[in-house]
Amino acid sequence: MMKIPDTNTYNFNELHHGLRSWCVSLLLLLTTQVAYTADWYAKDNCFGGHDPSIVRYEDGYALMVTNNMLTLYTSEDAINWNALGRTLSSIPNWLKTVTNNQIEDIWAPDLNYFGNQFRVYYTGSAFGKNTSGIGLMTNNHPTKDGWTDMGEVVRSGSGNNYNAIDADVVKDLNNNYWMVFGSWWDGIRMIRLDESTGKQSSSDNTVYRLASRNGSGIEGPSLIEHNGQYFLFTAWDVCCKMGSELNQNTYKTAMGRSDNITGPYVDRSGKALTNGGGTILMERYGRYYGPGGGEAFKDLNRIRFVHHYYNSKSNGAPTLHVRDIVFTEDNWPEMGQPFLGRHLSAEAEHGILTRGVSGDLVITESNTSSNGEYVAYINTSKSSVRLPINIMQEGDYLLRYRYANGGEDATHNISINGENREIELPSTGAWGTFPENSFIYIPAHLKRGGNFIEVRVGKNFSELDRIDFLRIIRDSLPGNGFDNGMRIRLNEKDELCMKEGGWALFENVITDSIVSSDLSVIVKNANGGKLNIRSGSKNGTILSSCDLPKSGEEWVEVECTPLSALSGIQDLYITISGNTDELILRNIKFGKGSSSQLQESHSEENSIAYYDQMLQRVDLGESCQWTLYDIHGNVISNGKGQYIEMKNERNGVYIIKFCDEVLKITHCQP
Repeated sequence: MMKIPDTNTYNFNELHHGLRSWCVSLLLLLTTQVAYTADWYAKDNCFGGHDPSIVRYEDGYALMVTNNMLTLYTSEDAINWNALGRTLSSIPNWLKTVTNNQIEDIWAPDLNYFGNQFRVYYTGSAFGKNTSGIGLMTNNHPTKDGWTDMGEVVRSGSGNNYNAIDADVVKDLNNNYWMVFGSWWDGIRMIRLDESTGKQSSSDNTVYRLASRNGSGIEGPSLIEHNGQYFLFTAWDVCCKMGSELNQNTYKTAMGRSDNITGPYVDRSGKALTNGGGTILMERYGRYYGPGGGEAFKDLNRIRFVHHYYNSKSNGAPTLHVRDIVFTEDNWPEMGQPFLGRHLSAEAEHGILTRGVSGDLVITESNTSSNGEYVAYINTSKSSVRLPINIMQEGDYLLRYRYANGGEDATHNISINGENREIELPSTGAWGTFPENSFIYIPAHLKRGGNFIEVRVGKNFSELDRIDFLRIIRDSLPGNGFDNGMRIRLNEKDELCMKEGGWALFENVITDSIVSSDLSVIVKNANGGKLNIRSGSKNGTILSSCDLPKSGEEWVEVECTPLSALSGIQDLYITISGNTDELILRNIKFGKGSSSQLQESHSEENSIAYYDQMLQRVDLGESCQWTLYDIHGNVISNGKGQYIEMKNERNGVYIIKFCDEVLKITHCQP
């Protein structure tokens, strides 16, 4: 065990020669390996349900949907669901009274955790009328049994110009709770809740008006906060048409934004939602009719959106999708991919398809394509396939670009976060056929958070199936770069915290880029137990094992057993057992720790300041006054805070004075 004065001081003259040149040898190695350890072929599991609601909790996800007496489902991955059973045995008497006994089942549940309880807001209504009510049930655990009906929260009737169904609860930046609701009539309303009771606040009886389409269809509201702003998602127009009426589904998902929880909300064009405004995020594409009835919810490290659509392959049966919401630089949301088992993959058919001319961008079926579908006829310059995706680890990637080209050699024009390039797509010999080796690699540097890939036609023509995002790991894997997990969280310092029995998933790691068998982890709050690095699953083969010491609140570097031989592209899982406290994991380091360099770089043995090459910044470990010097002692900049951004600085050696300490770094941009 070694105490860490500086956790990430790299010799970039040796390790970093620029992304493009560095990737050449890696590409040569990968192209000789057809095997791809992680399964690239996606298939929608077509789980049925209507008006879904999901809450994330420590051991996974809990789900409820419409019309099954609030049956509860749970999952570890948000794709494979287990039914626990009904939580209601009969319609509550109060709801029968409100609806004049014109109710047969419970609609549109909303699952939450606040007030130290799991809470579900449920709806009942006389169909086609606004004689409706929203009720509340509570439980200490997300299980089938133990729910207590707390009765009515709000109701509506013929004397109201709104409809009290489709509840959704959100917490604002002041830790107040609000419930938004509404369907048709004059649109979407909101009330403030009392956190302790879950019912309307006695100090605020206002029913706020957030959105209206002046009598046209608007319902299923959902509110979420992101970066200090609030986003209102609604479903528009006509739903619920199946069988021979499937084409009558005009359901879609719209959105608006506000700086205040109570509004006003406007769309991207600036039009008020109270006056019919709303930016359309999803509507029918391919076999996916009426994507709507959804709810935004916060996952461990991203915001997601669960909704239903009507599947034309199943006679219009309502089917669930769980998507990432991907935010632009100016904080507007776009809908990412439905989760089909991989976080770092994008199916072309689920992209934002903009057609320059009719007949472009046709979603086509093939039994050799991922998810059985691909996009054909990328034919004209004004047509584009836009693929928003959340990336949790900033750094260098290879984009595995799966395509088909049955004609002459072609190109696509591809934009990666606004950087344009033309990529060559040699003939694959057939249209609509995607064998395992039908791909190219594209080097790219991706940022943490929202990334946007846009594809247009270049020379001649090619079809697009899927893009996989593969991590290049040179010397470390940041703990907070995980894709999912259980019994883990990010703390207020954006650090990975792990509890006993927890695991964290890192998808699509190019293990060929790891050149050393030496491995160590940088942790604090360790209190015994083991941290294991595994391959393929949380119960997979142990590649390296780390015996955790008792470290307290100091960062320590723990040497682990030599890393097993690795090759190809693998999913890595970090698992923890036997630790009695919540462990904080900063980095997994590949290669010998450089203790002499660390000591030279910093004057204080117990400091945790370090240079993060991936984020191109210095983390001082605490907020204080700092000054940045070049190697000759000239002042470059100064300021106050925890972070020093280095993205605009030239490559070279720098000295930082801060908090009565000194740090020497070697800065090198990709």
